[in-house]
Amino acid sequence: MVLKDVKIAFGLTGSYCVFDKVIPQVEVLVNAGADVYPIVSYAVATTDSRFGKAQDFMDKLTAITGKPIIKTIVDAEPLGVVQPIDIVVVSPCTGNTLSKLYDGATDSPVLMAAKGLFRNHKPVVLGIATNDGLGISAKNLGGLLSTKNVYFIPFGQDNYVMKPDSLVSKFELTLPTVVQALKGAQLQPLLVEY
Repeated sequence: MVLKDVKIAFGLTGSYCVFDKVIPQVEVLVNAGADVYPIVSYAVATTDSRFGKAQDFMDKLTAITGKPIIKTIVDAEPLGVVQPIDIVVVSPCTGNTLSKLYDGATDSPVLMAAKGLFRNHKPVVLGIATNDGLGISAKNLGGLLSTKNVYFIPFGQDNYVMKPDSLVSKFELTLPTVVQALKGAQLQPLLVEY
């Protein structure tokens, strides 16, 4: 098992349209031997959308990981120090979350978990899904691309005709991205075609 005994904090933020691609990757990590702690943003914990009900997503995550969902800042704060974690994955990572990460904000459980690993110089993996990655969020993406210990699940323009600023990770590359990030390397190529 390639991730045997690796402790992963896996945070989901509100790009609901890709949950059907992201949640199966949590199972891939568990099947690879990882001990996964699921975390959701406040929006994910409470928002029912056309893509599904919040509780259904959380029930799936609990069933896959065997752990309760971390959905408060108080519950996320011990991750990294009191409760050692090897790596955090934020996927999907919205443009809003990119902005807050780059500015050092910690106003959600997912951001608090990321901070816990940043302060301990551990890897933070981002799986972006944002309609403005090449627009207003581009500066935050650029800043995080050059930030130590930040790694990205390779991404590309998912619909350059209808949404020319949109960027979405190839979520099926989550496992190899995590493996490389644990070695201090970015999975290449970073930019992929859709």
